[in-house]
Order: sequence, then structure tokens, then C-alpha cells
Amino acid sequence: MPASSSHLAGVFKWLLSCDGSSPTWGSLVKTAELDPSGNYLFSFHPHGVLVTGAFSNFCAEATGFSSLLTWPPATPPHAALLLWCPLTRPAAACLLFRPGGGRVAVLDSGGPLEALEAKAGELILWIRNQKGFVALAREQGASLVPCFLFRGNELLQQFPNPPGSRLRSAREALQPLLSVALPLFPGPLGLLLPFRTPVHTVGEPRPLPPRLPAGAPAPAELRPRALPAPGAAQLRPATSPNRPTLAVQRLFWGRLGLRIHTHAQHTRSPGRAQPSSFVLRALEPRWQRATTGTGVSTARRDPTMESVQKQWPKVVSAYQYVLTFLFMGPFFSLLVLFLLFTSFWSVSVLYLVWFLLDWDTPNQGGRRFEWTRNWAVWKHARDYYPIKLVKTAELPPDRNYVLGGHPHGIMCIGTFCNFSTEANNFSKQFPGIQVSSAALASLFHFPIYRDYIMSYGICSVNRWSLDFVLSQRRLGQAVIIMVGGAQESLYAIPGKHCLILRNRKGFVRLALRHGASLVPVYSFGENDVFNFKVFATNSWQYMCQITFKKIMGFVPCIFWGHGLFSANSWGLVPFARPITTVVGRPIPVPQRLDPTEEEVDHYHMLYLEALEQLFEDHKESCGVPASTHLTFI
Repeated sequence: MPASSSHLAGVFKWLLSCDGSSPTWGSLVKTAELDPSGNYLFSFHPHGVLVTGAFSNFCAEATGFSSLLTWPPATPPHAALLLWCPLTRPAAACLLFRPGGGRVAVLDSGGPLEALEAKAGELILWIRNQKGFVALAREQGASLVPCFLFRGNELLQQFPNPPGSRLRSAREALQPLLSVALPLFPGPLGLLLPFRTPVHTVGEPRPLPPRLPAGAPAPAELRPRALPAPGAAQLRPATSPNRPTLAVQRLFWGRLGLRIHTHAQHTRSPGRAQPSSFVLRALEPRWQRATTGTGVSTARRDPTMESVQKQWPKVVSAYQYVLTFLFMGPFFSLLVLFLLFTSFWSVSVLYLVWFLLDWDTPNQGGRRFEWTRNWAVWKHARDYYPIKLVKTAELPPDRNYVLGGHPHGIMCIGTFCNFSTEANNFSKQFPGIQVSSAALASLFHFPIYRDYIMSYGICSVNRWSLDFVLSQRRLGQAVIIMVGGAQESLYAIPGKHCLILRNRKGFVRLALRHGASLVPVYSFGENDVFNFKVFATNSWQYMCQITFKKIMGFVPCIFWGHGLFSANSWGLVPFARPITTVVGRPIPVPQRLDPTEEEVDHYHMLYLEALEQLFEDHKESCGVPASTHLTFI
């Protein structure tokens, strides 16, 4: 044994109070011999809080695992805990692929979900739908060995986190992100130490037959015995392995001493089928004999987390957009400044040199990358609200376009998702059109952040930048401008539709100079994703907002959504309100290098009428009351 392993064994022997021959606190019980010519997959239960039992028994030799095996010296056992290597199918297959035999892989089948249920005096195992380890054992020709750690849940006692509590909701939400259930537990005298509770690990091997073709009948010895057959709603062919694998799994449950109990009562939402919930309890005589005097009891629970697992990518995707919008620029500005005073000062210097050399890129159409526009995170964000893109007319690629985006809202969520990403497949709905979003020039003064937003095809909203985009030889160029600008965010009141547009005519002059068609675009629901604090126009708070806007170019707003882990608390997570972006019909505009005021006013009025008609035609289908109308300021 290597020195490091011997040190670990010593530590765990001290923790287990074992002297190597007469364990007083922990033991490893062998119920059958293991053939050294075969390979084995140990499935360990329960997970507990920190997988202490699996590590001390199979990785640290604290209970003398290798001495229990009567294998010849030429074939020493090689045990590896899959928790300490990449928990992937290739890694597990590599551990079990050893022609000479003697390879043991230990897997905690319940995983972090089972850790959430680790509570003293109760035993809940996540194994009903865990089938990958059975298929893996059959593929590699390894024997399954169920291992049970009695009283393993009593080593560390978690803080109370019943289903529905805030702590439980937070752990369930973070588990898919971190791949672990954050352990929160007190120990004796408030120390992070395990309680001195006798624990005993029992295992028994079960050989598996070779893998059979899909659909082939299972041998008689693998057919389920003493276990209720799942109904059609419980086992779906599309998500279940082949029939022999299911039969092996049922047999494995029987060897482990588990029986399936279905909850008689389920909470069902109208029109939506709820998944079945199962609690696994040990009822076989061997379990009863082994638990005699240990004080282990069982309880029924509904540990399903399917809804949480489906929702967290959407919530996190929507939340990351908010955090990026608010904090990414200042964060990287401070980081570059901080690195100048560290040993990594050269990184900041090199980037600042690049920053100066690349200064004019935002004014030259930016630098888009299609792979960032196609990130899956934007599809999750689209599904969170959800966000839709409605096309009312074709945009022929034989001309250029100036799209007016309304309303600005707090963060232009609908406009960004639909035009700066491919979440709703803009390029497929409008083939041949390359759209560029225009943003405040001051945003491109933030290091790193400027490169990030330019990768989505965002350019600076100034005359030189927009002229550059619309002057390209290739037709089909389009720029979308939030005409109301940052000041319109002061009117981002849920249920209201106020647009600062009556005196905004620069986008019309831009269209006339290049002969680009004007296209009204309205995002219904943009103002509904945040609550907003409105100040009276004669108040000092409003005057501070306007003064700040004149200096910095944007308006500081007070807004809020709900919390990340609770819908009843305040936070920065947007409300899940539908956002429907409707692209109107193009308004043909002639090219005038020096347009007159009469021409500008004429096409500006045509645009106002087209935008108002677009709003009236689609407001009821987007959930806006018929009595609501646009207000131009």
C-alpha cells in the first residue's frame, strides 16, 4: 500500500476506533466469497451526508477490505471509488475492464439526491429509477455486489430541511449546478465531526449473465420474484433499458432487500400528469436480523424532484442574463485594474494594449460569433418566460432595414433574445437578413464586457457605426434600435405601454440616408418581467435620475423580481411573464442623402401609425386588454 493510502487508513481507523482485529465502532461484514477471476461493481447504500462509509471501507483500508478477500497474492484486489474519479460511463467502464479480473468499482447509486434524504432514524434510497449501473455491469460482464451501511445516516446529522422548506429548495436548486448536495450538518459540541455511532457494512455478490439483444426474453432465473410488477405508467419503454436489464435490476433489488411502495395519494395539477413517487424500504428477514438493536426505522416520503430538475436551467439562464447585464462590466473593469498591482500585471497590460488597438471595432459593425448566439443557455432563457417571435410579413433580403424596437423595458430582454441570439431561429424565419443590435456607446468602454456583447452582433448606437452597417455591399443588413432609449426605462411599468417616440426622429433620418425600409417591432410583456418603482416627475428622485442619465447615458432604476429560491421573496430573478415580439410590415423608404424636415416628419408619422396598428392588431392575442392603447410621449 502506498504511503499516502496508509496514512488515510490510519486516519479512518482512528475515526472508526478499529485496532485492525476487533472493530468497536465500524465493521465490514463479508457474506460470500469473491472469485478473483471476476470483476465486480459494488453498489453502495445509503449515500449519507459525506459518503464516509464507502470511502473508509473501500478506499482507505480502515476496515481491512483487502484482508477479507481470500485472493492469491498474484491477484491483489484493486478497488476504486467512482466518486474520486470522473463519474462518467467511459471512466466506469475503464475501471471494470480488466481481462485478468480482480477489479472492483464502488458506486454510490443514489448519488446526491439520496444525500438530501440522509436523516437519522430514517432510510430512503434513490434507486427505483437508477438503472445505469445495472446496464454498465452487464456490458462489462461484472457481478453486482449490493452493499449496505447500517446506521450510515446517523454518522452526521443534517440541519432540518423538510420538503418545501427554503433550505431544501436551495439545496435542490444548487444540486444540478454543483453535482453535489451541499452538506449542512452540526457535529458533537458544534464541531464538524461525525457522531460515534456503530456502523456495519454488509455485502453479497450477484453474478450477471452476458448481455442479451434488445427485446430478447429474460432467462427464468432473472424474472422478477416477490416484487410487484410496475405498471405501464411507471416504466416507459422510451426511457427504460432492455427487458433483461430490467429483470436484473429487479433481482438486484431483491438481493438488497428492498421493496417498492407506491404512495396512495398524489397531488395532481389539472391537466398535467404527475410522476409516480416511490419510497424504498427494507423488509426482508435478513434486514430485520441485521437491524436488531440498531434502532433503524423507516418512513415514507415523496422525494421527487423532477419539476426542480426541469426548471433550474431555465431559472438560472434567465438569472445569469440579469447578472451579466448589471455586473459583468464593472466586475471585469475592477479585475483588470486589480491585476495591475499583482504578479499578473502583464495580463492586464496586454489586454489594455489590445483594448486600445481594437477601440474602433464597435463602430465598425462589431465582431459577431455565431457559436455564442447559438448557446443552449438562450433557449433555456426563452423557455423560462417564454419568449416568442411573431413574423407578420416577409423581409426580402434585397434591401436593408432599420428596425425600431419598443418598448425598452428594464433590460431589453425580448429584443436581445430574439435578435441577438438564435433562441427563436431569427435567421431561419428571415433568411438572408443579418441583424445587428445597437447599444449605448458607453457599454463598449468596459473591458472584457465589450468583447462579450460584440460577439452577439451588438454594435455602438451612433451615426458612424450605423452608417457602416447599412453601407455594406451585401444587402440584407438590418439594425435594430431601441428608439426610446434608456429614458424609456423610466416608464417600464407593468401593464403600461408608454413610448418615448414623438420627438425621436434620428432613426427615420438614418433610414432615409440609406434607403432602408422602416420596420416597427413591439415586444408585448417586456414591461411585466420586473416590478418598478415610479417617482413623480416633480420629485427630487426623478430629477436625480434625469441628471444621472445626462451624465452617464443611462438611467438608474429601482426594480425587483423574486428571489432565486423563493417566489415570495424579493430578488433579481425576473418574473416568468410571456414576452411576444411581433415584427411588423416594412415601410418602404426612398434614399435621400440630405432629407428635408418634411420628409422626415412624413415617414415618422407613417411609422407611428404602423406601430400603433401593429399594437392594436396583436394586443388581445398577447394578453393585453382591449381597452389598452399605446401612449406616445
